[in-house]
Amino acid sequence: MKLALSLFIAFFFSIQCFAQNSQLERIEKEIKDNAMEGKYEKQTIDLNNDGVSDVIYTYQCAEPKCIEVYLNIDGTYQQVLKEFYIYSKLWQAGKEKQLSLTLLHCCGESPYVSKRLFGFSRKSIILLENYVVINSSYVIDAEFILPEVYLPQSRFVKNTIDNYNLRFSPTVEKLSEEDKKSFTYGCEDGTNIIAKIKKDSSIKVLAELIEQERTWLFVEIEKESVSGSCNPVDFDFEGQKLRGWISGKYAK
Repeated sequence: MKLALSLFIAFFFSIQCFAQNSQLERIEKEIKDNAMEGKYEKQTIDLNNDGVSDVIYTYQCAEPKCIEVYLNIDGTYQQVLKEFYIYSKLWQAGKEKQLSLTLLHCCGESPYVSKRLFGFSRKSIILLENYVVINSSYVIDAEFILPEVYLPQSRFVKNTIDNYNLRFSPTVEKLSEEDKKSFTYGCEDGTNIIAKIKKDSSIKVLAELIEQERTWLFVEIEKESVSGSCNPVDFDFEGQKLRGWISGKYAK
């Protein structure tokens, strides 16, 4: 009886393994057809800690690259992500794995980049962060484009004046002559102002920089909070937000 049961289990798993391999062959054939020169890279890894292997494919599909993620859900590979990207990183965050993607705007000719961060559950991918931020390669002299330390827990404030300046760096100084040549997309010529925020907007504070003259806040704002008087940013994804620095003077 035990031998028969063992043989049945072995037979079942061999059938399941054959089905999974056949499915991956079909997936990889399609990827090869879409990839430049038919080349792709494959990473087999357990993304959601369920004890079975999932698969990540990356390949050159146009000027940017393409990434496809498949979770092994109840013995079947299901696509949970397919996107363009320029840079990617997969890392361990505690017990969980996270995947970050960066996409340049306008075929790499914009001073902004899209950033997206994903986590994984047993049966799905989870969008954790989705925002636009300055492309630091367009800025030569500016410091603190991104904060060195983030708050352990974010908080929310509201701005008490209209058209509140959102800057790509925590300074009110004019841009250097070199930066003026490379960064020509600001709300006001020669400044680091990248957007104006509508009055009473809900602003998510991610980090603080306390100086003698003022406190700077590194924040994230909703697309709807950006004033029409200065809206130079292209949002490539639904629900995308914008990050930058504001003075804390008129934030309550």
